Amino acid sequence: MKNQFLKKTMALALAGAMTLSMAACGKDDAGSDSKADSQQSEQQESSAEDPGESAEENSQASGEEAPEEGGQAEAPQIEDTTIKIRVMNEFRNLDKVLAKYEEMTADDPVMSKIHPEFAWVAGGDYKDKLTTAMIGQEDFDLMFCGGWHGLSTFIQDGNFADLSSYFGNDAFPGLKNAFSEDFVQAMTSYIRQEDGSYQKGIYGINLATFYEDSRGFMYREDLRKKYDCAPITDEASLLEFVKTVQENEEGMIGVSLWNFFRLDSPWYSAKHDHVYTQDNVDVLGDQTWIWVGLSEDEKTVLNAVVPGDSPEEFAKMPAGYQDDFITAYIQDRTKWNPYLNPNRGGTDTVEKPAAIAYSALSEYESKVKTALETNPDEEYGFYVIEDAQRNMEPGAVVCDMVTNNWLVVPEWSEKTDAVMYFLDWMFGSQEAHDLFELGIEGEDWEAVGEDGYKKLDIDENLAYSMPTYSFTQNPTYIRVSEFVSENEEIKSRFDYMYDPSTYKLSPLAGFVFDTTNVETQIANVSALSNELQLTISMYDADEAAEKIQQWHTDAEAVGLEEIRAELISQIQAFLDAKNAN
Repeated sequence: MKNQFLKKTMALALAGAMTLSMAACGKDDAGSDSKADSQQSEQQESSAEDPGESAEENSQASGEEAPEEGGQAEAPQIEDTTIKIRVMNEFRNLDKVLAKYEEMTADDPVMSKIHPEFAWVAGGDYKDKLTTAMIGQEDFDLMFCGGWHGLSTFIQDGNFADLSSYFGNDAFPGLKNAFSEDFVQAMTSYIRQEDGSYQKGIYGINLATFYEDSRGFMYREDLRKKYDCAPITDEASLLEFVKTVQENEEGMIGVSLWNFFRLDSPWYSAKHDHVYTQDNVDVLGDQTWIWVGLSEDEKTVLNAVVPGDSPEEFAKMPAGYQDDFITAYIQDRTKWNPYLNPNRGGTDTVEKPAAIAYSALSEYESKVKTALETNPDEEYGFYVIEDAQRNMEPGAVVCDMVTNNWLVVPEWSEKTDAVMYFLDWMFGSQEAHDLFELGIEGEDWEAVGEDGYKKLDIDENLAYSMPTYSFTQNPTYIRVSEFVSENEEIKSRFDYMYDPSTYKLSPLAGFVFDTTNVETQIANVSALSNELQLTISMYDADEAAEKIQQWHTDAEAVGLEEIRAELISQIQAFLDAKNAN
């Protein structure tokens, strides 16, 4: 039934029926950054059925007559269908949105037959409930699944339907418009088989408004002005500001430690030189990232290195990374130690107020509003950590282009076509997407300009809300809040983060490390890594180097080399499979 329905739909589409400077305090303000504007596009082979297959062939395969050329195609004949959807965390007043949906689709011969029914589960219980649903094959047709919920394992075990044929498919124009070729490629999973080969498919729909958050610091702009500090435009001016505040503001420290470890890291910049560390290869944890060096054509693994490796290991890496750059980075970062919480690493984890604190750009608004609730006279600015992103260079971010948030269709659902038709409709227009993202226009919200919105003053008992990260987010449909649209600098940062030309797809996108052969070794080395506490800067430069060397010696004794060999072998097999297509 599923395949027949899909083929019939494709026939209709093909017949024409269906139509994203060391700056010291006391100096004058300098000019602002400039934004580069460019577009990039990469070609990907379609995952849909053969586009050369005619409407007549499709209709013959499904047992239907082909529509006359130039005529109106007959709509698929389907029964009324209820699709059951589960999201993570509470939605409110969804009934009025569903009523509006039924009104908007009343005259559509397909959508009028598809009726979504929603349920939600609190985040704290979601993983257990999801696991139970998989074991019991519960009656759901579309579900949220977080990367931290075991997504890759569920995919590997065959729990989710392969949705490849729905993307890049003219029969589903909403999905084709909302999910670019790069995004579809990024969503593609490569499932490792018992013989080491890979099977390709799309087993989840990624939910995202951007492909990588801009990581940075929120800083006290009022204090910058108070002490006549230069604009914070680079690391030198940031450090000078931090130093000035700590020396002059009693009861304050310079830097809040949370997520401080990203500062000065070659996490982004090294990828432009074919050296990668990212979540899918960091099997030992944040204390000891593994860095993978690829050949210039990014088809061959040159080596994988960790801090403390021998010169022989680093010599195999790409040019510019042929010494222990990892330990050097950790040592260089110790210059910030005097401005961190002096009680870090102890039982007293409460920090004093800080001149700068880590914030992803997507979190900046909520963090500023929370701070202003306590101290309304404060002012804040945002500093992007990485140079190329701070300067808004195109192609600065090489990444997987996916987030941890996914929608999945259980493999046993018999309503996959109906589910994908519903998603095609929701992602098919700004109006449809706004409905499930924001609620009723004119009642819950109103548009501000072309890409902004404002929540209206409505009784909270009547207001619509949806955990958008678990159901609606998509990079084609962006609306920014009043807070963002009214701040020119912050708005430009969001525009850059939403711009597809900011990103390049990592060659390791889709790779998942199978730990089966080295589970014990990973557990042993990770335990040693967790003891290091490098990310909270517990040591001076010399101590850090000594700790790393001791860790490396101990890690070699419990399986580091086995892990390295297995990782290199699997990445090479993955690249071979990916490049063979």
